[in-house]
Amino acid sequence: MPKWPDAPLSEVQEVPIDLLAPADSPRNKGVDTRHARLLAASDAVLPPIVVHRGTMRIIDGMHRHQAAALRGERHVAVRYFEGSEQDAFVLAVRENTTHGLPLSAEERSAAAQRLLESHSQWSDRAIAAIAGVSTKTVRSLRRDTESARAVSRVGRDGRARPVSTADGRLRASELLEKDPEASLRTVAQKVGLSPSTVRDVRERLRRGKDVVPQRQRTHSTHRLGPPSASVSATPPGQPGGTVLNLTRDPSLRFTEDGRLLLRLLVMHQLPTQRREKLIASVPPHAATAVSAAARECARAWSAFADQLAASQGGVASGERRTTAP
Repeated sequence: MPKWPDAPLSEVQEVPIDLLAPADSPRNKGVDTRHARLLAASDAVLPPIVVHRGTMRIIDGMHRHQAAALRGERHVAVRYFEGSEQDAFVLAVRENTTHGLPLSAEERSAAAQRLLESHSQWSDRAIAAIAGVSTKTVRSLRRDTESARAVSRVGRDGRARPVSTADGRLRASELLEKDPEASLRTVAQKVGLSPSTVRDVRERLRRGKDVVPQRQRTHSTHRLGPPSASVSATPPGQPGGTVLNLTRDPSLRFTEDGRLLLRLLVMHQLPTQRREKLIASVPPHAATAVSAAARECARAWSAFADQLAASQGGVASGERRTTAP
C-alpha cells in the first residue's frame, strides 16, 4: 500500500470535545445516531479518535465522538495525524473500510472517485484496497477522469511504475533482436520492465506480432512524437541505413503488418561480407536452385517496390527503377 496514509500518529492526548470539527467523512449520511447511542450505553473504554492536526477535523471516530458527548464527557482521547488534508481523507476511507460501521457500496465507490482525483498517481489496485472496492470498479472510474493520462502510478508497495510499458517493450525488442539468447532478467533490468513482460515481448517477436499491445499504443505514440522526427538519424546512403531508419518509425512499429514488413526488410539485408560467407556455404549441387530462389525473391521485392511507388503517385524523385536479375 502507498506509504502516505501510513504516516505515524501522535501519542494519545486528552482534547476538549468542543475543539473538534466534524469529519470530512466518506459517509454520505453522516453519523448513525442509533450506533452512537449503542456505543454510549456500553461500559467499554472507547479507542482514541484520530484527528487531523492542521484542521482539527475528525478523521476516524465520529461515532465515538458523539458517544462521548452523549455520556456527558468534556474531553476525549485523540491521536493526531500530521499529513495533508488529501492524505487525511485517504486515512479516513481506509479506517472506515477496515473496522466499525461498514461503508455502503455507494459510499465506497464515491470514496474511490475522490481518491482518483486527489491521488491519481496511485495504481488501480492501491486505490481499490483502500476504498474497499474491486480493481475493475476503479479502472472504470478512472476512464472518466483526467487521471487516466498519468505517466506513472504508485502501487501498493509504494513503488512507481509506468502506466504504459510501450517504450520499454520497444527497447526490449531491439535488445532481443540483437541478442536472441539474452536472459529475460538482464533485458528487464536494462529497460525497466519485469521479466514476465520481457518474456511476452520475446513471444510476440517469435510469432511476428506487434510487441506493443493495442491498448498501449496511444501512450507510446504520444511520447515518441511524430514519425518524421525519428526517420532521419542515419544517412540513407550508408549500408543498411534506410532499413535502420525505417525501424525507428513508430507508424510502422505500432502495427502488426508494419512490424512484419520491418522484420522482412531486416531479414533480407545482405551486406557484402555476409554475402560472401553465404555463397561459400552453398554446396555445388544446390547452387542452381538457390540462385533461382534468390531471383524469385528479388522479383517479388521489385514488384512490391513498383506497386508501392505506383500507389504513392509514381516513383519517388531520385529513385531509379531496376529490373530484377
